[in-house]
Amino acid sequence: NPIAGIAMGMLLGDKGDVSDDNAIILSDILGTEDALGTMDFKVAGDREGITTFQLDIKCEGLSLQTMEKALEQARKGRLHILDAMDKVLQGPRGVLPPTVPKLATFSVAPESIGKIIGPGGKQIRAIIEDFGLENMNVNDDGVVQISSFDAEKLTEAEDFVKLLIGGGPKGRGGKKEDRPQYAGPEPVEGETYTGKITGIHPFGVFLEFLPGAEDGSTPGLEGLCHVSELATERVRNCEGFVKSMNVEELEVVYLGINNAGKRQLSRKAVLEAKNGKSSPAKADPSTSSTPPAAMPE
Repeated sequence: NPIAGIAMGMLLGDKGDVSDDNAIILSDILGTEDALGTMDFKVAGDREGITTFQLDIKCEGLSLQTMEKALEQARKGRLHILDAMDKVLQGPRGVLPPTVPKLATFSVAPESIGKIIGPGGKQIRAIIEDFGLENMNVNDDGVVQISSFDAEKLTEAEDFVKLLIGGGPKGRGGKKEDRPQYAGPEPVEGETYTGKITGIHPFGVFLEFLPGAEDGSTPGLEGLCHVSELATERVRNCEGFVKSMNVEELEVVYLGINNAGKRQLSRKAVLEAKNGKSSPAKADPSTSSTPPAAMPE
């Protein structure tokens, strides 16, 4: 159902209290009326009723009569706005305009998550780049959510992922040959490395923390610093947090490989060690603080 909202205000007379005959209810208030008045009452809803409201007042309280009057006046105003909206658009559009992001959600088998993420997160980054996606999230229960401004690209990306996990093309371009693998020395658990940021996602940051061959024949070794291992405090927005640091590299501790074969990194361990707290802990092979969907294969 279409939703409309209206802001109600109130001015008080000179009788010294809040009562039905002393309160003047205003509809569709402006900033000046909000500043000089004693109430800011926003009400939104459809033709059937209220869906949300917000109220703040500058007086000691509101009488039931005043609230009843404000709600009735808001109801009439809301219906008036809905009537005007119906004249322009009788129902929801069948297709969203190009300026509105679209979402698609589908499920895959949890054991197929590694194919979508790819080594070091390269596959998921390739999908985002090739299909022009705004974002792509893969949860550990197999739920995949992708977003894009282009509905056609959204459908193509979903079809590609389903084909990929079903034994179709191997990664970008559908090539069948295996990709080159890291061929250097293995990292040491508990050691600190400087990693180059290769990808930032809501679930964490991919880092190349050991270099590949000088001639480019083999890639470097990548791991994931999960969002929970980025800082000592909770990070609510991984992408915003990392971009605000304005750096290309992060100092991280290698936590090892979990039972799913995922390489785990921790910036939080570095910060705690510098602050004199507990020494960096190694990864538990049977458990992982990082969801399988958020780790490179």
